[in-house]
Order: sequence, then structure tokens, then C-alpha cells
Amino acid sequence: MKLKEFIILLTISFLATFLRFYHLESNPPSPYWEEAALDYDAYAILKTGKDFHGHSWPLVAFESFGDWKPSLYFYASVLPIKFFGLQVFSVRFTSALAGSITVVLVYFLVKALLNSAPVALLSAFLLGISPWHLQVSRVGFETNLGLFLIVLGFYLFIQGLKKGWWLVLASLTWGLSIYAYHALRVFIPLFGLTLGIYYLRKLWIKKIWMISGIILFFILIFPVINVLNQPQIQKRFAETSALATLKPVLISNRLIAEDRGGKIAKLIHHRFWQYLNIIANNYSSHFSFAYLFLNGDTNPRHSIQLVGNLYLIQFPFLILGIYYLFSKKRWELVPLLFWLILAPLPAAITSATPHALRSLPMVIPLTIFSAYGAVSLVELIKKTFPNKSIWLYSSMAIWFLILSIEVTRYLFIYYYDYPRDSSQYWQYGYREMISYVATNKDKYAHVYMTRDQGRPSIYYWFYTQTDPQEVQTLNQKVPKDQGEYLAFNQIDFSLPEIEKMQKPALIIASRENSQLGRPLKKINYLNGETAFVIYEIK
Repeated sequence: MKLKEFIILLTISFLATFLRFYHLESNPPSPYWEEAALDYDAYAILKTGKDFHGHSWPLVAFESFGDWKPSLYFYASVLPIKFFGLQVFSVRFTSALAGSITVVLVYFLVKALLNSAPVALLSAFLLGISPWHLQVSRVGFETNLGLFLIVLGFYLFIQGLKKGWWLVLASLTWGLSIYAYHALRVFIPLFGLTLGIYYLRKLWIKKIWMISGIILFFILIFPVINVLNQPQIQKRFAETSALATLKPVLISNRLIAEDRGGKIAKLIHHRFWQYLNIIANNYSSHFSFAYLFLNGDTNPRHSIQLVGNLYLIQFPFLILGIYYLFSKKRWELVPLLFWLILAPLPAAITSATPHALRSLPMVIPLTIFSAYGAVSLVELIKKTFPNKSIWLYSSMAIWFLILSIEVTRYLFIYYYDYPRDSSQYWQYGYREMISYVATNKDKYAHVYMTRDQGRPSIYYWFYTQTDPQEVQTLNQKVPKDQGEYLAFNQIDFSLPEIEKMQKPALIIASRENSQLGRPLKKINYLNGETAFVIYEIK
């Protein structure tokens, strides 16, 4: 690596890291409940070797709220909690660090594929400022740790085509990714199989290492395979699967009846076609212009929704990048095309699409193709106007000017408008409310806390840094809803009818209600709307 190239890469790395860590603890403005659960479970592991339900060193998944989250992010959060304590920064640190390293990894990956410093540097730069990747990197999302492992594994795989023993490291990395995020349990095997077929000749030369890597991969994922038929995993799949609905069956039956039954009608209107239509629509939604370049994900935690997952200026260069792949016969980029095609599949078979977290792996090939298209266009301008550098510099200046405007707009919205407009979706207000409850609860016989804002028990333990052993001791004694505690000591995480409340009581509601007693404190979201109202009744 030349000195100039190293300095540029170092600058990009610094920029990417700064953007991912700047005000990390305060924007997004509050941890959402899965972040709080990740952090508290990791804290419980650190202190007791058990999750808050009392399961010792869970291998495949943590029970959490009955959704059995993959285990790797929990364990990756233990060291940050050890150093920084139980706080928002700790749970987001792992994702921000993984995101920062992924930017640098993309540079090395592109160099390994194309041996082109301009494409490698531009790919890293575009990922470093990517709205999609930035949004995900600044939250404790398990998918971002998974993306880091995908990129690292693919880089090791490409190197393994030259030095066979790297294939074993690639298998190790991809095997670990299966423990990072549910969607990767679909993507990684499909992607690995596709790469195996595409590079079969080269892999066969390194067949000892290839076979060793495959064996290691299956050893690593065997515990995951072994629990796939367990009721809790099946329940989780049913809750998120796009195929769990009976609507296709009803439509199929209606169409068959309208055609008076018969074998042909049953074949033409078979429910299979209805389910296939759902999957196809879900899949194609991830390539829609609005999703990629205008609005992003409809979930306000996954996108600021005023900017697409990619910048608009990337669109023409993305098209050019894919065009030049074929016109220049750069077959070394074909695996990235496979990557792009396979990446939305896990999201396509689930509900709530398009989904920025489940389809996050798309961001890598989309970014690299954009960079490749831009660099290829610059090379074309150089050839077309060899003695008129004004054309080249003018084109580059216009491109960077437009990109700068888009980036500035995104960052302004993200840091100034987004916290205010989205605070309710991040359960803002829990910190202040629970601080008040913790200070005053001993004055009352009972505390009743609304569940309207979601998962109050985990926020109470998180913000009060409750000893995990206290929580674990009560695991078999308290009522639960999908793994969520509905009571803890004198606190009920629900609001019964007033006449059933034990008095004197502290009551936390999500809206004003004079029947609940004397109002003590009101807590607002950042946009001024009511988050919590605290009452007392005697």
C-alpha cells in the first residue's frame, strides 16, 4: 500500500469511526427495549454467568422476551459493560465498532477482488457515510455484527483461494455469524454454496482445506440445527414468517370453487402460487427505488425516512457499475452479484417488508457497485478527453458537490430533527420516569406502571442496575407475558382497575387521567407530547 493510499484510508477510517461514535449514547435519544434487554442480559452474564431468566451460559439463543435472540451479540457486549458499565454506550459500542471496522474491511475486500485502489477507497468512503450503514451502526442491532462477520468471512474466503488455510478461517467466521442474527442462518449457507459452485475449480486445488472448512462450519452450526425444531424456535418463526397467514389458502379455495373444482383448477389455483406471490412481492420490495433512494424502511428505528438507504447520487453509478461488470467482463465481481441477489431472501420470507435489518447485507454489493461505476466512468472520461482534464475535474467536482449536499442534509436531519421526531419510537422518557420511581417507591405500598410504552420491567432493571440475582430468584415465581416479568417486588408492570389497587400507590400512566389520583409529574417526549404521567393515590 502506497503512503498516499494509506493516508486516504486512514482518513476514511477516522471519518467512519467518528460518525458512528459521535454522541452515540444520546442519539438515538434512548435505548429501545431490545437494546436494554441485550445490555441487561450481558450484564447478568458478566455478574452471574446466567441470563436474567437464570439460564446458564446460553449457547444458541437468549430467551429475553420469549423471542430467543441469537447469542453472539450478548457475549460481545460483556467486555464493553465490564469497561464502561451498564449504560446505553455499552450496548451500542459493539455495533459501532463492528461498523467502523467493516468500512476498512470493505477496502481490503475490494482490493482482493479487483486490485483497484480507487474502487477500494471509494467503496470504503461510501460505506463510511452510508445512511443505511450509519443508522444500523449506531444502535445495538445484532445484524450489524453479523454484517461484519459476512464481510470478514468473504475476505478470508477470497484469500483462501490463494492460501488454502484461510478457508478454515472463513468457515470459522461464517460459522460464528450464524450466532449473530437469525437472517444469516438462511443467507450464509446459500451464499457459501453459491461461492462453492462458482469457484469449484480453484477450491478443488485446495480441497483438503476446503473440506476441513466445511466440516468446521457444520460442527459450529450443529447446536443451531439441533434446536430448530424446538417449540420456542418454531414459535418465533411463526410470529415473523410471511407464510404464517391463512389468506393464500382462502384465496386459493375461493378461486378453485369459482372454477368448479377439478384437477386443472386445483393445479392452476394451488395455494403454492399465492404463497409464491407473497414471497416475490416481499423480495422485489427491497429493490424498489423508494426503499433504496427516497424513504428507506418504514420503521422509524431503521431509517430517518426522509432519506433513502443510499444517496440519490449513487443511483446512476450503481446502474453503471452493474453494466460495466458485464461489458468489461469483470467476472471477479460476479460473487457480489450473487451476494446482492441472495441478501433479501431471508427478509422475503418474513413479514414487515422491506426490512432494513434483515436485508442489511445488500448494502455491501450496492456500495461496491456504485463505487465501481463511478471509477469506471472517470476512466472513460480520461480516455475520451485525454488532453482536456477540465472535463474530468468538472465531472468529479459536480459529483462530490451533490454527494456533499446529500450527506450534509442527512446528517442535519439525523442529529437535529430525528431525535425530536422519533423519540417516542425509542421509548424516550423511561430514564426520567424510573429515576423518579426508584427515588420515591418506598413511600408507597405499591407501584403500578403502564406497559403502553413497552417492556417496563427491563427498563427498570437497566436504569436502576438491579442485581441480576434478584431477578433470577423470582423467575419461577412472578407472572410473565412471553418472558417479560409483569411484577417485581412491590412493582406491578401493569395498570389494574383503580378499585383493585393497593393503597397508597404510585401510578405511572401513558396519558393524563384525573381518576388515577393526584398528578405528581409529567414526562414528555422530545416533541412535547406526553410520554408518562405519574400519579399518587392514597
